[in-house]
Amino acid sequence: MFRFDWDEDSTAVAELARDFGRTAAPEERAAEEARAVPAALRDQARDLGLLDLARSAEHGGLGLPALAVGHAVASLVAEAPTIGTSLLLPEAAALFGEQSLVGFLDGGSGHLGYRRSGEVRLAGAQVAGTIGFAAAGGDRPNCLLIAAGDDGDRFCRVDAGALAFSPASAMGLGALQTARIVVDGSAEVLGACGARERTALFLYFAPFFHGYSRAALAYARDYAAQRKAFGRLIGSFQGIAFPLAEVAMESEAAELLWQEAAWRHDRGEDAFAPAAQALRAAKDAAFLAVNTCVGTLGGHGFVDDHPAERWLRDVETLSALTGHRQALAQAAIPIETREEAEGIA
Repeated sequence: MFRFDWDEDSTAVAELARDFGRTAAPEERAAEEARAVPAALRDQARDLGLLDLARSAEHGGLGLPALAVGHAVASLVAEAPTIGTSLLLPEAAALFGEQSLVGFLDGGSGHLGYRRSGEVRLAGAQVAGTIGFAAAGGDRPNCLLIAAGDDGDRFCRVDAGALAFSPASAMGLGALQTARIVVDGSAEVLGACGARERTALFLYFAPFFHGYSRAALAYARDYAAQRKAFGRLIGSFQGIAFPLAEVAMESEAAELLWQEAAWRHDRGEDAFAPAAQALRAAKDAAFLAVNTCVGTLGGHGFVDDHPAERWLRDVETLSALTGHRQALAQAAIPIETREEAEGIA
């Protein structure tokens, strides 16, 4: 049985992230329409240290364990899903001490993106290939890339001059700037990308889905407690109440699965399979939550007066960006589940 406790530092960082999210929430629609997070909010997040959540102390970050990092990520995303994801998702590179990067891109044999397998190859110090769908990040000078070599996946630092970007159409998360990226040039090989590194990535990505689950459940629950039909609050009807209860149960179960995987990872144990399963469970719970939120709102769920339709599109895109079929296979998850998890977009 695993046990964990939030220490004072972890609790304080999570509360800071939550408070920033509440400040950013009114700008969600504007960020989506402008396809960019407002510069003032990005600067504020940087000043607060929120863009250094995943960075180790030796690289100038907060040095938080995976459990605390995920707690803070989910707390921010639950309050401002689109802005929180757009700010923090490209910061996955910080897990490995990298700064000033275009983004974190995976073209290796164990891909994080959408339906790829070893499409970026490493030969000596040269990398070449195409990543069909990736989070491009901002106007930063370099890129942390996973490339598939003859002896396994390798982390590479690639200059932006070796990257050609083409905007990629996505269902949502316009502020994240998704792109098709062609890589052709030299790279500095930083080291191997093995099971422990991918475990860290899985544990970082899952809390984004937890945040969407929390936001969708809270919004649907509040709506059901206020909206009336046939003279009764709609939350009193079983057709509304039961699906919301299922969302609460699945979301809580997904977070508990992730917490155990993060706890084991922080203790130095092999948590590859639990982390892969936790990411899959987080996706399932988020899809259930946002779809149930849209259904609870009825026709209102499809108009932009409410955020439900935007969250549904965001989760579609986020799932496509973080799909990882090979990792799910290595975690011994049944093949029919792996096929379903390969990418949803």
